[in-house]
Amino acid sequence: MKKIIATTVSVLIVLGLQSQTVDEALRYSRYNYLGSTAKSTAMAGALGAIGGDFSSLAINPAGIGIYRSGEFSITPSIYNANSKSLYLGNYDHGHKTKFNIGNYGLIIPIEAEGNAESYGFEMFQIGLGVNRIENFHNDIRLQGYNDKNSITTGWVDHLNNANPTFIFDNDGNPILNGLDTYSTALAWNTWLIDWATDEQGNPYLFSDMYGGGVDQFVRLSSYGSMNEFDISGGFNWNDMMFIGATIGIPYFDYEELYVIREQDATAEGHPYFSTMDYRTALRTSGSGVNFKIGTIIKPVQFLRLGFAYHTPSLLNLTDDYEASMETHIDLSGNYQYERFNDIAYSYYEYSLVTPSRFIASLGLVIGNFATISADYEYADYSKTRYVSDDPWAFDEVNAMIKDNLTASSCIRVGAELSYNIFKLRGGYAYNTSPYANADYTANSPVDGSIHTFSLGAGLRFRSFYMDFGFANSSDQLIINPYSNNYASYVQPAETDCWSRQYQLTLGFRF
Repeated sequence: MKKIIATTVSVLIVLGLQSQTVDEALRYSRYNYLGSTAKSTAMAGALGAIGGDFSSLAINPAGIGIYRSGEFSITPSIYNANSKSLYLGNYDHGHKTKFNIGNYGLIIPIEAEGNAESYGFEMFQIGLGVNRIENFHNDIRLQGYNDKNSITTGWVDHLNNANPTFIFDNDGNPILNGLDTYSTALAWNTWLIDWATDEQGNPYLFSDMYGGGVDQFVRLSSYGSMNEFDISGGFNWNDMMFIGATIGIPYFDYEELYVIREQDATAEGHPYFSTMDYRTALRTSGSGVNFKIGTIIKPVQFLRLGFAYHTPSLLNLTDDYEASMETHIDLSGNYQYERFNDIAYSYYEYSLVTPSRFIASLGLVIGNFATISADYEYADYSKTRYVSDDPWAFDEVNAMIKDNLTASSCIRVGAELSYNIFKLRGGYAYNTSPYANADYTANSPVDGSIHTFSLGAGLRFRSFYMDFGFANSSDQLIINPYSNNYASYVQPAETDCWSRQYQLTLGFRF
């Protein structure tokens, strides 16, 4: 094994685009609205024409017009994420449980007086507080024996096909240009990729486990949520029309840990390689602003029609990205393994514009006995785009968003049965795929659709109420462990993901 430049740990501060991809754009644009109140969760979020719940501020602000008394609510919540993956013939499971606050908010009604009352206005309402609109928690684990290739296979092939330029220092040690800071440079600096010469004396790159013979362990773990601080106002006109508007201030924090570990699994042992740990850690945080307006019309006592429009959100985001490599390599050929490591870091600021939303709703109120409601939501995710001070910085990824994403619909249906102070609720929601290209499966859903089933119950008293909500959402993913590392050779993993949400809303009326 010929000597390369030995490199100690180095920190490289660069402006790199590490998370600005199609999937990340979708992550911060697609919401399920099931993390807010227990009633909303129990009815699968289908309250657009019913209102009277704090989650209305984030979906159809006209729902605030239903209130006739003041209210404060808070929702403790438990979110449980699970996964089951099939990779290289082996099953593995991941799970994560997090406690959070789904909502807290205040509604203040004001009775109409004077001229307002004479024109048919009955009540004005003001509301402010926080709604959770998305959870990012997940845990996916893969493991298996790979007898065909390694993470280094794609790296080596990419570099050799690119005809790498070798420059030698005065001692004859090579300096290799054209390396990627966050992958191939780390592998080069930690001896995972080395060089040799062919029979004609031409240099080329190789890795000890190019043809596989390794046990692979992969973990993709994510944390975080998106919340929205809502400031709303609305009114009730003749108990026939309710109109409301919301200024929404979304804010979020997302963290992702991606780990690939490979270790020698051959009977005779690789000549030089023992183990490798490749880790990337991304933290994205941001905040923004949007505007929502909606109406609920009650042409007859039992029928309610709802309509809402959400403007695009302008989100300002910040990325902190770190990639590291640690290897145990035998440079002597005597099974005396040495530890090598390297690290790279980047920081980047940019903006994201999400698509607008249209929501149409229908509600049936059958006396004091039952309520049935349905929402239809439409958003065109191909309109999502990245923005920065450099007008050409995101041309390529924005073109990919336009080509690979499309318009998506969400249908939510919910029902509530009432008896005295008791409430029983249930619901179902179906999100259609936002992917235009069926072959776009880089750590993406198989078809992009999400199914949600929900249940719940409630108790109503004069000045206090308590609701419980449960929702189970499921989708399927195709996980490619090498998706960020040039060519991909390994068979993707098939992953079933499901989340369970348990919520308890406590409400106080005044």
